[in-house]
Amino acid sequence: MNAATPRGTDEPGTRLMDLAVFAAAFAVYTGLAFATGEYLSEADSDARFLGAKWALDHPSFLLDPWHKPVMTTLMAGVILFGGAAVGVKLVQAALAAAALALVRAAALRFGAKEREALLAVAIAGLAPFWVRGVASGLTEISCALFLAAALYLWSREKFAWSALATSFAFLARFDAIFFWIAWTPFLIRKRSWAGLACLPVAPLLWHLAGWAATGNAQFLFAQQPHPWGASHYGSGPWWTFFALLPVAAGALLVPAACGVKRAPPITPAVCASVVAGHTILWTVGILGSYGMPRYLVTMIPALAVCAAFGFESVRGLARPALLAVAIGCAGFAAWYRPNSYLGARQLATGRGLMTDHSTIARIQGGDWVRIDQWQSAPAGTLLTWATSPGGNESFDSIPRERLQFEGSIVMPPEWPWEKPWEGRIYRLK
Repeated sequence: MNAATPRGTDEPGTRLMDLAVFAAAFAVYTGLAFATGEYLSEADSDARFLGAKWALDHPSFLLDPWHKPVMTTLMAGVILFGGAAVGVKLVQAALAAAALALVRAAALRFGAKEREALLAVAIAGLAPFWVRGVASGLTEISCALFLAAALYLWSREKFAWSALATSFAFLARFDAIFFWIAWTPFLIRKRSWAGLACLPVAPLLWHLAGWAATGNAQFLFAQQPHPWGASHYGSGPWWTFFALLPVAAGALLVPAACGVKRAPPITPAVCASVVAGHTILWTVGILGSYGMPRYLVTMIPALAVCAAFGFESVRGLARPALLAVAIGCAGFAAWYRPNSYLGARQLATGRGLMTDHSTIARIQGGDWVRIDQWQSAPAGTLLTWATSPGGNESFDSIPRERLQFEGSIVMPPEWPWEKPWEGRIYRLK
């Protein structure tokens, strides 16, 4: 079979291999889930976990635009059955493993060779921020699964269904709109008018459900968490996301770059759309962009398909070398704990602390009492203040004569990308 001859994925042996890919990836990620224990990468993971816990008592919160319906619903299910951080990561493990199995199947149908497709999937599954995504409660992996499904459906020439998959990716992350931008010209070229009509279906259903649940006819627009105005995160240089590509994708970037010309055009189009979209948001400084490498995780299925074709040009010792680099990067990603997490864990001593830091609240048990409730708190209540990019407006609203300093923790940066972190404990007078 050559690269121009698509292989059907309905053959029994191919289906068994898809299951084997899923099982192998899930086994590795299950080990990661247990090895990392209570840790969830990034404070946003903890905020989403606490939001899912809140949604169990307030079901309309499952539709919250910042938390997003897909992961909020899945995490709420984990919490409902008594699960915690490890349970969330097991769900992520299943999503990531399913995405890799779909990517392999799509690559074969697009015309890639079996060995190259497997190697591409293996290195994709070891991408540094893919691994960190599995060890988190973040939304990128679930969004990437929808992209993997969309690519698989496209490879089967089910164009409308493929468009519908990208539509539902919007319920995982707003930046799935970059998928739509990539899909639109190809749907027009295929004259798939049904596919074009499918693109807004999921956001429309989400909006209608939110309207019904809250009575707010402007639901998605009124509760949109990222205003068009200037972001409090600021902005950055235009080349940021190009520099972050190897950070997010690791060794996968080499074969992917080699395969751009031979891969189905829709895959590099997706990658270009995602990188360009995030570059614009970060350069202009709008919609809450923070220039983070994890934003690029959503396009890893498309990079992996490109890599399946690129490995035809990457031969000899280069293959095991890339695999070794991928394993090393994945190991570091699994081991690494940022100084902000280490400091927050030290601050989370005991329960009942008032805090705006989601990691501290989750480690304490998930009963999140925010600092903005300080006026109704009795004297003697402990609260924590921690540096963060989002500001500390609630803490700043407390008169200094009401605060008694109890101690602090300072975590200096240990790696070039880290910033100094400080956390303090105060007692309300």
